[in-house]
Amino acid sequence: MSNEKATLLRRLARGIEKVVGSDVHEAEWRLVLVLFANLFLLLAAYYILKVIREPLILLGGGAVRRSYARGTQAGLLVLLIPIYSWLANRIEPAHLVKWIMVVFIASLAVFFSIGRLGVPIGFAFFVWLGIFSTLSIAQFWSLANDIMTEGEGKRLFPLVAVGGSAGGILGAQFVAHALDRFSPNQMMLVAAGLLVVCLALTHASHNAGIGHRIRVPDGPPQARDLRSGFTLVLQDRYLLLIGLSVIAVNLITATGDFLLAQMVSARAHALAPALRGHYIGAFYGNLQTWVTVLSAVVQTVLVGRVFKAVGVGGALFFMPLVVVTGYGALVLAPVLATMVVVKVVEGTTDYSLQNTLQQALFLPTSRDAKYKAKSAIDTVSKRLGDLGSTALIFFGTLAGFSKLGFAAANVVAGLLWIWMCIYVRRRQLALVAAATDAERPTEADSGAPALSSVV
Repeated sequence: MSNEKATLLRRLARGIEKVVGSDVHEAEWRLVLVLFANLFLLLAAYYILKVIREPLILLGGGAVRRSYARGTQAGLLVLLIPIYSWLANRIEPAHLVKWIMVVFIASLAVFFSIGRLGVPIGFAFFVWLGIFSTLSIAQFWSLANDIMTEGEGKRLFPLVAVGGSAGGILGAQFVAHALDRFSPNQMMLVAAGLLVVCLALTHASHNAGIGHRIRVPDGPPQARDLRSGFTLVLQDRYLLLIGLSVIAVNLITATGDFLLAQMVSARAHALAPALRGHYIGAFYGNLQTWVTVLSAVVQTVLVGRVFKAVGVGGALFFMPLVVVTGYGALVLAPVLATMVVVKVVEGTTDYSLQNTLQQALFLPTSRDAKYKAKSAIDTVSKRLGDLGSTALIFFGTLAGFSKLGFAAANVVAGLLWIWMCIYVRRRQLALVAAATDAERPTEADSGAPALSSVV
């Protein structure tokens, strides 16, 4: 590579670092770019499939079957996590990630073939996609956690996560402009093609990680822990508190969604019947646009800087404080305008900072926790949060809760979440201190190729 091209690449790299706020060593760029591209394509494929699932389920059974499908997802995930733990004890976890991706790609081919025959697939596809989205993304971050040390993940995860934000936007926009040309079944093939590339990138990141681990050792090899993911979570206070935090955030956001739906429905019913559907569609479309755009901006510009300024432990408190402040304001001013601001700020923080933070919390944990416990938390805890919100809404409605009552319940849940964060941060700092003793990553000793070898 010419000196001129190498200089241009270095300037580009420095520019990216300045925008994102991440410090990337030259030896790390190859791995970062592979992980970035992998997450970009994975989220693009997911958003393509997420958009096409709606006509498949709604036209094939309606909203009632859609709600049944969500319940089926939760039940199957409870059964699948022990199976996954059993497989992770017998197959090298990094290789298991690739085999799971092969299964997902094959499943899409089956759905495409059955759909071509005219067989209704909406219900099964909805259930499958819920499992795919939670497990595939969890496995991507498990592999990233496995490859990087705690110090590297703190610096590099915010940049890698930008790939997910960009991929989600691209996938949704692709569907919006391509639905006139491609049927939902054909979109499955597009997504399957993207996942094939993800499989190749997963293999590349695994190989890059092997070389990276040789250059940057993270201590002596760990003995395998044969306990299941659920057992690991229940018997480790740090992992249990992470799981409870995931339940809290999903309970709060789902309850907030219910409050917003109530307010939007009330506003719509004040309009003429012919205008109601358009108002609701336009409202949620604009809301999602704001959340998506702001999430991408915050992920790109702020998350890395927050991690650098206050660390992973300090970042734990941002989302709970947003919740307590936002729903506290809603108690004082229970109007739609306040609710919109709350949900935009909440969604933006959740999809950017909180999402990246959730991955970084596993950096100082054991390898088995990064795969088995993380999969259990990212899948089942999220669904438990949804179920908790459903129970809160059901019993709150029976008790005659007004909008103020549900907003106050979210404030209480947010305060409990802050209490949990205090203990998570304390344990996280202790784990990081122990892991730091084993980390000795220096650029001078790495023997890694320069940036010019990235391309």
